[in-house]
Amino acid sequence: MVDMSAESLHDGAWDWIVIDRLEFDTIIGIYPHEREQVQPLRVDIRLGVAPIFETAQSDDISTTVDYQRVCETVIALAQSGQFNLVETLAQRCADALFAAFPIQAIQLSVSKPLALPYTRGVGVEIFRRRPVVEFEPQ
Repeated sequence: MVDMSAESLHDGAWDWIVIDRLEFDTIIGIYPHEREQVQPLRVDIRLGVAPIFETAQSDDISTTVDYQRVCETVIALAQSGQFNLVETLAQRCADALFAAFPIQAIQLSVSKPLALPYTRGVGVEIFRRRPVVEFEPQ
């Protein structure tokens, strides 16, 4: 995963929620054999959130991002079977996570461990900031 320095974060200090090696089976790929049976998929996720001071004080899940819901969102999207490319899946996951959770940035890696026999896996890694909605005067 890419290590983002504090200088590159436009909103100052962020904390990161980390989900390492989310693994599940799904149908994804461009080749016929990939569309006929499930294959393993590995997803690593880093979510840039506001500093966790309040959460640490309250010890209350409602003040932070629920990791289980994040995982369920990604798995449900991936297991819909509608994606040929991991690139498309990665972007759609980022879009869905921004829509569902109070996060400011996403660093996401999607890998197919069995795609090429002479590799440990192939895939894509993306970094996205929450889209800024610009005000348009009426």
